Amino acid sequence: MTTTFITNLQKNYDRVVNYFGTGQSQRFVVSLACHFTLENKQFSGVLLNKVMDKIITESKSLPLQYESAISYKIALKLMNTENLEESIVQLNERDRVLQKNGFKKSPSRVIGGLFLQGDITLHAKRAKMLFDAMNQRQRFLTTNEDIPYVVIMTVEENQNPSLRADTIVRYYQGLKSQKFILGNHLQALSQIMTIYSEEYNEILLNYVIQLRNVLLNRNVKVRRIHYPFIGILAMASTNEEKIEEMVEFYNLLIKLKPFRMEIELALIVAIQKTIRDLSYIQSAVDMGPLSNFDKLLFTADFVLEILSNASGGFGVVFDLFQ
Repeated sequence: MTTTFITNLQKNYDRVVNYFGTGQSQRFVVSLACHFTLENKQFSGVLLNKVMDKIITESKSLPLQYESAISYKIALKLMNTENLEESIVQLNERDRVLQKNGFKKSPSRVIGGLFLQGDITLHAKRAKMLFDAMNQRQRFLTTNEDIPYVVIMTVEENQNPSLRADTIVRYYQGLKSQKFILGNHLQALSQIMTIYSEEYNEILLNYVIQLRNVLLNRNVKVRRIHYPFIGILAMASTNEEKIEEMVEFYNLLIKLKPFRMEIELALIVAIQKTIRDLSYIQSAVDMGPLSNFDKLLFTADFVLEILSNASGGFGVVFDLFQ
């Protein structure tokens, strides 16, 4: 299975390079190749551009453009929808709902709109309440990049935004004391941890710390861009056997050509594949369907692209290692 994945990944990587040439960043190329490989699909630049054409033509008010890797990520999200035209209409409508509720225009707002559920107006209001509560406590850390996360965190109707915001701060400070690097990536990890519960959980905090240390002890290079993905890995009840398999897979990936210039992406891909391979996730955590993890993985990958551009580039088992 691993050999097949690596073979397909290399083929998709070559297809992406042949289609886009040298006009995109290596991170974008690797990310696209991995996305299609994880979906067990062959990369098709023609199909992807057709979706981009449709979205940009019918969504002129959205901050999307052909030169943007971020826009392509949005196109990827809509590629597999049953009715593309209807999905684009919903994309515009949901973005307008978030706008009406005070969220500033950004690609992150577009992504957030994808995850609105139920009564989308009420959901958007809950998301804005949480965003404001976070902004009051962490003004410099709370940015547009948090919009998709706050939408995901506020799916349930019964919310206590003040409590959740306080818990996010406590997790942030607790991880800070364990030498996690400060910044947006740590903020994202702290938010993801509250999806388990909006109430603070010391055991969960220790588990995330332990998970990071387990990877470090196995000579896996853990950087701040990995923090949100480690949070998702923790939420997915990853046992020790799967961690060992993931580390073995990571060690194979870092030897491949696509990761020579972007070695940090190897751990992200290894985590993504591990999450998808966990067939028991639904019963392990009270988070609803597996698609919730897909949303988190997509959001974390999307925010990584945003933060990379900004810096100059184009359920839970707690005692697993005791």
